[in-house]
Order: sequence, then structure tokens, then C-alpha cells
Amino acid sequence: MKTHLILILASSLALVSCTSSGGGMSRGLIGAGVGGLLGTILGDNLLSNNNSSGSNSSGSSSGTTGSSSGSGGGFLEDNQGLVTGAVAGYAAGAITDAMAKKEVRERYLDGYNKGRSDAIKDLYWVKRDAERPNSDSAVQRRYYEVPVPEHVTTDGVLVEPRKVVIEVVE
Repeated sequence: MKTHLILILASSLALVSCTSSGGGMSRGLIGAGVGGLLGTILGDNLLSNNNSSGSNSSGSSSGTTGSSSGSGGGFLEDNQGLVTGAVAGYAAGAITDAMAKKEVRERYLDGYNKGRSDAIKDLYWVKRDAERPNSDSAVQRRYYEVPVPEHVTTDGVLVEPRKVVIEVVE
């Protein structure tokens, strides 16, 4: 069983070096490595010790069917804790990765929308300041109302009498 632990520890360290597409470590693979290691240590070693001590005290008349843990019933049967821990760790890591990616996307969109809002506000203030007359300049604007009498234009259109506002810049 010690050789299994060494192999599992080495594979866990190899999984930690794997990276995800975002450039960081893949939480799913890290979870699989850590879960497999914990499953091996806790599940396989502790439970197999408890099962072997319980089977020794009960004797051979316990009526068990199937193979015992010492008979080499296969990799999956001998390492149930490893497999279960690796699957659970990978699932937890993959869920954590998905939630982290969603949070990053939401923060990006919030920042993008705030930036657009700031750009529109800046444009508003620039336009408002450009349209505002400067009080510092010596230019004065005056508006005069001039009456225009009834007359006929050169193309023969009759224009009714009206008042026109004329801006005079001094």
C-alpha cells in the first residue's frame, strides 16, 4: 500500500502543475489530486485497517460473499477511497472554476458599463462647456428685433409682415 501512496502523491504533484485556459491552476485537477490523496489516506488506509481488524475478530463464519481486501480484487475495489476522493475533488474544483469564471465575467461587464457611462458623462460636459459663452472674452452679443414689412420676393412669393431677431456681435 505504501507504493500506492507514493504513486498517488507523485501524480497529485503532477496535477498541480497543470494549468487551465485562463493561465491559473485548474481547480478541477487540483481537487482531483487532493481528493484522491485524502481518499487514499483516509478511505483506503483507515477503512481497510478497520475492516481487517473487524474481520479477524469475527472469524471465517461471518457469511461474507466475494473476495477479501487482501486477495487483490482489482484496482477499483482496492482503491475505492482514491477513486471516490478524486471524483469528488474534481467535481468540487470544476464547480469552483465555473463560479470564478462567472464572477470574473460579471466584474468585467460592470467595469465596462461604468467606463461607457463615464465616457458619456465626459462628452456631455465637454459639449456643454463648448456651447457656453465665455464671460472672460471682450465679445458681447446683443439681439435686436427688426420688423420686416410685407413684400414680394424675386420669384414672386408674397411674404407676410413679421419680426426677425438679429444677433449683433460687438
